[in-house]
Amino acid sequence: MKERTKEEIRNLLLDFARKLSVKKRDYTIEELKRAFPFHALFFTDDAIIAFKLQRSIVTTLGMRIYPQIAKIVAKDKYEKVYIDCPIEREIPEEKANAIERIVTDLRQGRVEPNLEREEAEIRRSAKGKLVRRRIIADIFIEDHEDGPLFMEVKSPRPNLDVCAESKKKMLYFRAFFEGGNPQAFIGFPYNPFVYRNKYEHNFVFRIFDFDKEVLLGEEMWDKLGGKGTFAELLDLLEELKREVKKILGVK
Repeated sequence: MKERTKEEIRNLLLDFARKLSVKKRDYTIEELKRAFPFHALFFTDDAIIAFKLQRSIVTTLGMRIYPQIAKIVAKDKYEKVYIDCPIEREIPEEKANAIERIVTDLRQGRVEPNLEREEAEIRRSAKGKLVRRRIIADIFIEDHEDGPLFMEVKSPRPNLDVCAESKKKMLYFRAFFEGGNPQAFIGFPYNPFVYRNKYEHNFVFRIFDFDKEVLLGEEMWDKLGGKGTFAELLDLLEELKREVKKILGVK
């Protein structure tokens, strides 16, 4: 990554840490120990504070920070990078119906995911009047070297509704850019299972062709910024630890 890219990420995360430090001042450690007396038995004061801040951290990371970092990372290499991007196209009505049917069948467990079979079914459904469909891309890289890229950025244990909606958008994206080598993935910014072959989450396996549609941790970041991006991110986060702890007033 270019130095200016690292600086943008650094500034974004440090600004987030400063906002957390303001929230931290809303309560004292004595108040937290009273609120969570059993936690206080097992955890240090800093751990109790972290527990209190966790929900705010996780929510903000998922809704705002991860997509912004993803955009910064992708802009290091590509020009046409967008987040929360509406994409609207006209496609034959039969294609739209095929997509809806595929997602319904997957959701209800009537079929197993198979991207090649699903794409073939959609390609065959080329008749009917044109209908307009609109999706919102968490990340859209129009000039990605492998073809236009659509990515849903979600937590690594999404519920069934999130999985089904993401799958639907991914299939629509592939239909919109049919013939242009479209890429569509659900991306998880981190992998709590550490290794790909250890990943377990029923809804993901029910809805997605795991090897072809799911990017875990390092795979997601390297897809956005090129090989080695995740390793550079880890180094940058390690560098930031001391400064973040100083801002939050923890050891």
